[in-house]
Amino acid sequence: MQIAVIGAGISGLVCARRLMAGGHHVVVMEKSRSLGGRCATRKFGDHLVDTGAQYFTLRDAEIRKEVEEIAGDYLRKLEKPILVNGEMYRPGEERFYLANGNNRLGAFLSEGMDVRRESEVGRVIQKGRKWKVEGKEYDGVVSSAPWPQTAALFGMDAGMVLFEPNLTLLLEYTIDWEGSFYAKMNSSGRDPLAWVACENGKAGRIQNGRSVFVVQASVDYSRQNLEKKPEEWMGDLQLRFEDAWGVDAAKRGAVFGHRWRYARRSGDAVSPRMPEGLYVCGDSATDSRIESVWKHGEETAAQILAAG
Repeated sequence: MQIAVIGAGISGLVCARRLMAGGHHVVVMEKSRSLGGRCATRKFGDHLVDTGAQYFTLRDAEIRKEVEEIAGDYLRKLEKPILVNGEMYRPGEERFYLANGNNRLGAFLSEGMDVRRESEVGRVIQKGRKWKVEGKEYDGVVSSAPWPQTAALFGMDAGMVLFEPNLTLLLEYTIDWEGSFYAKMNSSGRDPLAWVACENGKAGRIQNGRSVFVVQASVDYSRQNLEKKPEEWMGDLQLRFEDAWGVDAAKRGAVFGHRWRYARRSGDAVSPRMPEGLYVCGDSATDSRIESVWKHGEETAAQILAAG
């Protein structure tokens, strides 16, 4: 079969990988230059910072084995704990990241694939028993994009699955890392500083004499400020961070803000009913954890292989 996969996030790449292993021809279309979706990493001055998924778990034995095989020595364990509302979060849980950035996971998964970057797809059109994407007909089309984007491509109701936005802020300071914990999380939903992590907790990421913090705002704060000028919410979150963490504003360095319009799905996972030949994978049909979207990519590929 000829299969088009829209979106080079983790679920889309896993799905494509399984379909290729099953002997089918797969084309992956990604509108941006990067791979891995919300496993996003960027250069921040002389530092390397994860701006999307901060870490991932490997509770599933099969997924763990595969990640260990494809990532090799790049797979690292996050040693320092996370505090939630002042208490240690899930003591004993193993958390992982990749040296040189979590986006490396997308690069590893895409090896050997026909991936077309900066390829923004328009409406997917039915042509008999096939589906037309960007002028070419396919036996099946898989979208791993967030549901609002998928719905626009497939001509379906965008309100079937809701997504939450997230405002993310990177802050550099000329201070040393305190070092006893990796991150603080506030689960109440009322504090705008829902998540603050120090990337110094990931070996080799941050230059000496500097500390870099990743601030992720609460859902309510992100919704209220999503359409405002970036300098407004960036400045406000930085002041809130400095006040809460006791950081001297005179030690400020670089600042960068990123707006995730579709950061994670909201509410319980319900798979939308799809016409024959159209499929969704990832957090349009499951929760947004890396392991969950990985597994759903596998399940979607199995469904296509069974149908073929």
